Amino acid sequence: MDHLIKAFYNVFGHQKDISFYFSPGRVNLIGEHIDYNGGLVFPAAINLGTYGLISLREDSKVRLFSLNFESIGVIEVDLHNLTFKDEHHWANYVKGILLEMLHQNHPIHQGFDLLVQGTLPTASGLSSSASLELLIAFMMNDLFSLNISRKDLAILSQHVENHYMGMHCGIMDQLVIACGVKDKALLMKTNTLDIDIVNAHFDDYQWVIMNTNYPRKTTESKYNQRRKECQQALEIVKKTYDVHDLCELSIDELESIEASFEDKIIFNRARHAVTEQQRTLLAKEAMQKQDAKTFAKLLNASHASLKNDYEVTGAHLDFLVEGALLYGAIGARVTGAGFGGCAIALVHTSSMSDFSTHVYAFYKEKTGLSADFYFVTFEDGVKKL
Repeated sequence: MDHLIKAFYNVFGHQKDISFYFSPGRVNLIGEHIDYNGGLVFPAAINLGTYGLISLREDSKVRLFSLNFESIGVIEVDLHNLTFKDEHHWANYVKGILLEMLHQNHPIHQGFDLLVQGTLPTASGLSSSASLELLIAFMMNDLFSLNISRKDLAILSQHVENHYMGMHCGIMDQLVIACGVKDKALLMKTNTLDIDIVNAHFDDYQWVIMNTNYPRKTTESKYNQRRKECQQALEIVKKTYDVHDLCELSIDELESIEASFEDKIIFNRARHAVTEQQRTLLAKEAMQKQDAKTFAKLLNASHASLKNDYEVTGAHLDFLVEGALLYGAIGARVTGAGFGGCAIALVHTSSMSDFSTHVYAFYKEKTGLSADFYFVTFEDGVKKL
């Protein structure tokens, strides 16, 4: 923390009344691309995330600096002018949170100096943007005694992502970052925000996050297109079944109306949502029984569905998963939105010593890129340090 205090002084010229906060990233163990289809997701908050040092000011000026984007320098805005600007880059997330809080009549009446440092790789699928959003929302809630619940902070942050940043994500990322529990995963019902806290550790196995270093830009990718395709599928389903979301369907019910889908692609999107929901339910059972091998099979089936039915993996993720399964992982899958980014693997401790070395070499030979590996622990949600 000393290096952050020194950096704060170097940037802002003072060390007055600094408060420290940490907001984790997240990894989704299983239940991918169904948070916006009314499905269950199974994420955990991780020990990589975003640190924030903040000092309140006496005026309405907001000065922002990121050690991850030092070349951009200090971005200075005012509480009375928080409109989106491309040139403000990462700071737009901060402005969006502030603007939404003010719209909701929360009394944020002082500006501040803020320095942040993220340990999450950007555009990797580990939710660096949601981590930053919850960091700012939690800071404001704490410093101005706003008494907003953690779930409502998550909802507010999702609203900013959807309507200010233009990324039509579901609630999963924000909710687990707000509500994470150490050493646990959270089984979430995204359409009700119900949370079931479940053990997330298998004896003799380690979770490893593997970064393709093939950056994705989901706002500009096919993420929003997939959401539209799921909505098209839902409209077809509703002609036969009285449901609000795709994930309310059973596999048998969906297959019984396959002929109603003129476009095979739209059917495939629905099939992923329905089968992924089933895999997530089975994963919870496997976790509770400490059945790592069954959980691993579900991870592999999830990746296959995301590759073939949902088409969100791509060659880089597929090679990384293939390499992991060759060199010690019993299960592996893309985690996050896909189109590059990260995968997660469940690796026996006996294979850990040379796992990353072998997978790195395999992936490098296939793609020419260098993968990174993170041996993560599961942590509490956003907090003051």
